[in-house]
Amino acid sequence: MKKAFTLAEVLITLGIIGIVAAMTLPILIGKYQKMQTATQLKKAYSEISQMLKLSEVDNESMGDWDYTLSGIDFYYKYLDSYLKKVREIPNSEFKKYMVYKNLNGTKCTGEVWCTQSSSFYTYLSNGTVMGIMTHPGQSVYKAITIDVNGDKQPNQLGKDVFVFSMSKTQKRLVPYGFGDAGVSGGKFENYDRSKILSGGSYACNKNSLGIWCAALIYMDNWEFKDDYPW
Repeated sequence: MKKAFTLAEVLITLGIIGIVAAMTLPILIGKYQKMQTATQLKKAYSEISQMLKLSEVDNESMGDWDYTLSGIDFYYKYLDSYLKKVREIPNSEFKKYMVYKNLNGTKCTGEVWCTQSSSFYTYLSNGTVMGIMTHPGQSVYKAITIDVNGDKQPNQLGKDVFVFSMSKTQKRLVPYGFGDAGVSGGKFENYDRSKILSGGSYACNKNSLGIWCAALIYMDNWEFKDDYPW
């Protein structure tokens, strides 16, 4: 005679399964989100880098470009013709419905990368939003933001928004802050993980702005390591 499970035993088993699922599901979802974000960011970085090479064919080397231009003027002079896009919008209109947050949870209201009305945004056909920044008085780089999932949340630095620079000296797209592709006090000469994780207000940690998070995932070969402040 086969022994059947009692109702109590079945309910206990289901309860245990439910508890285990509740404990592990958020971890699995988090890992999936990280993998998806890393894949999207790597793809966007590659596509924008290729676009810059195409622009150089018509506009000479990036080392000769005019980085003093506003975001709008820079976009139309060097980028517009080489992008697959679905929409373009100046920051003065973009910020009416889009509010970006820093990694520490504060709203981006004082930083140059999110406040200049002459900065410019374009919705690319791959689903990302690329922002071209205006930096008054700066002439050796042009910062850009990559929002890997467009208007979707969380719209936060280090989570779905990352900052890079088109560098006059490096002649390529680099993480913001590398070499001279960043403001004074917001630069690093080498990919030093300890500095990028803890080196001041731009660092990639939950108490800082998170502007250097692009550098961290870049140097970690487009992966979110265990110490990444997700």
